This record gives sequence, C-alpha cells and structure tokens, in this order.
Amino acid sequence: MANIELDGIAKRYADGTEALKPTSLRIADGELFVLVGPSGCGKSTLLKLIVGLERPSAGEVRVGGERVTDRDPKDRNMAMVFQSYALYPHMSVRENMAFPLKLARLPKDAIERRVAQAAAMLELTDLLDRKPAALSGGQRQRVAMGRAIVREPAAFLLDEPLSNLDARLRTQMRAELAQLQRRLGTTTIYVTHDQTEAMTLGDRIAVLRGGEVQQVGSPRELYSEPANLFVASFIGSPPMNLMPARLQDGQLHLPMTMLRPTETLFGRLPAGDADLIVGIRPEHFDATVSGEDQPPGETSFEVRVEAIEWLGADLYLHFDVPAVNDRTSDRLHQHLGLEARQKTGLRTIARVSADTRINPGEISRLTLDPDRVLLFDARSGRRIAGPSIICPPDTPC
Repeated sequence: MANIELDGIAKRYADGTEALKPTSLRIADGELFVLVGPSGCGKSTLLKLIVGLERPSAGEVRVGGERVTDRDPKDRNMAMVFQSYALYPHMSVRENMAFPLKLARLPKDAIERRVAQAAAMLELTDLLDRKPAALSGGQRQRVAMGRAIVREPAAFLLDEPLSNLDARLRTQMRAELAQLQRRLGTTTIYVTHDQTEAMTLGDRIAVLRGGEVQQVGSPRELYSEPANLFVASFIGSPPMNLMPARLQDGQLHLPMTMLRPTETLFGRLPAGDADLIVGIRPEHFDATVSGEDQPPGETSFEVRVEAIEWLGADLYLHFDVPAVNDRTSDRLHQHLGLEARQKTGLRTIARVSADTRINPGEISRLTLDPDRVLLFDARSGRRIAGPSIICPPDTPC
C-alpha cells in the first residue's frame, strides 16, 4: 500500500492533441479515489500515465514518495483491471490468477497459497478449474480482480471494470468492490463515466472535462458545493436544474418567480445588478395540485406538468419554464457544451413524493426554498453563492 502523488502531470501527443492538461493530485494510502467524466475527458489517459502505459509530456508520478515517472509498468508495483477483463481463454481460473505470479518466479507453494486466499475472498474456490467461457460476466470480473489481488500490489487501478455488465449485476458488483477495497485497504484508483458509480464508490472523486480536473472532493462536497456549472450538471440524477436569472434591486428574478434576499443565498454576492445562473436540485421543489389550500408566496409558482415519471417512492414532474434573458441562456449552454437553446422554454424536473396526485397536462403549484438555491456567475460558470451543505436525497447529514 502507498500514497500516490501527481505533480503537474500532462500529456500532449505528437499531432498537438492535448489529452491531459497539467494535473496535480494527492491520493492517500488506502483511499478509493475515482476519476469520473464524459468520454474523451482524459480519465483513462491519466490512469495510463500513473501505471506507466503512457509516458507524460511533463510532470512527475510518485508512489510512496518514490519517483516512478520513468519506470516501466512492471516496476511500479501496481495492478490494473481492464474493462474487457483480459483473461486468457485457454487457461483455467486458477491458471489465470496464478499467471502474474509465475512470471514473477514466485515459489509454487506461495503461488498456490495466494491463489487459494484470493479465490476464497472472491467466492471463486468452486470455479478454479473452469475456463473463462464457462463463467458469467460477474464471475469473469471477479477473476480479473483475483489476478490483481494475488500480486499484493501497492495500488489497484481499475479502468471502467463494470461497464460490460448489465444494470442489476453492475449494482451488485459495485457493492462487492467497495467491500473488497475496504477489507484489503489497498490504494485504489477507479475510472468511470458513470456518476452514480463514482458517488457510491469513491472516498473522493475528481471530475474531469476536456483533459482538465474541474473539482476534487468527497461525494457530498461535489453534490452540495459544485465548483462550476459543469460539475453541477454532471453530478446528480436527475441532474441539477439550471436556468438564467437576473439579480436586480436586491431581488433575484427567475423565469417563473422571484426570490427575496436571504443571508444564505445572498450573503456572498457582490453589490449591484448582475446576470446569474440559478441551480436547483429536483428534490428541492415541493408540489401541490393547483386549487388546494395553500397561500401563494414569493417562492411559489404554477406550472403545467408536461410529463410524469413514477419511480415507486418518487415522482419526477417535467415542466417548462419560460425562456428569458437570451444572452445568459446562451452562456449557460456554452458552459455545458450544448447546442443553442430552443426559444420554446427550459425543461425542468421536480422530484416529489409519489403520494402527489397530479396528471400530465394539469397545473401544479411548486414551492421553492430560497436557502436551497445555488448561484453561478454567468460569464465564468463558477459557483458564487448557496448553502454550504445540501445533502443528497436519502442521505442523512
């Protein structure tokens, strides 16, 4: 086990493509650290630089305080698990797991002991004589993990290891991987494009976009205090609702309502008027059917429900808010890498109790708590105000 340090590590290819901008990270001994982001953001490149499959254009990699930047992968004492499992089809489970130990010329009794221990840990003992073709996807993934475990490396590096599994098995294997990592206590770097996977597995997470780290933090920090619009939109399911707004005369004008100042919301805002972008998590709306006894307030507004998704304990209400402030809306879409918005409205989602009685096409009154609103600068996309802690749904603070 060891800590891993990256100092200004970067990768630029001969054709000028910048796959990874200068990046510095500190991964603690025994930490499960997740790299997450959309396809092509540089997360797999970063993993290859750490393990030595790629050489950096600049910067250093240190493992346990020792510089390993110029070492070959075999000399870095790391074990990598790939998306494709990379099992030898002509070998049994036992032989696949033992293969790296044979290459290292370990004594036969040591190999047998390590393979038996790893197989017992991964519930593979009864499968040791089978070939990969006779295994399920989950079993193959366990074998790939077992082959890494027997090496007793300083760190595990896992590149999208669950992406080939179906949804049910992916959920099961995610829990098993988390338990296994805690049991072994081995430093682990995990790459995924799935933010749910990242949030449920990681002690800390680095969010990447365009070869650059956008934010590093715990799952709760990323959810509660996103550094910018990209992180706010990427972390959370459904994603955060983002819409243009105008701060004017001490009041925040949203497309569908107006919010008056609160200490939480406006305490860190500069004086004067400004174009802003508002972020609202779907679960921070409350809903009632229009006409019920609820006095309208400054944070209440009516919407026509366009669509409903029922998920057992929750309803997702889809509604449109007016498209206003074209300049700020266009900036919002630029920050998110989206095409120019349509003029018909901005689709928004509210997560409410499944007990809410509402049908598509009906009018619902939604209430918004101003203290739950996040504010972002329209030009830079950086978060400038909002609560310091907003717990993810079903997660105690």
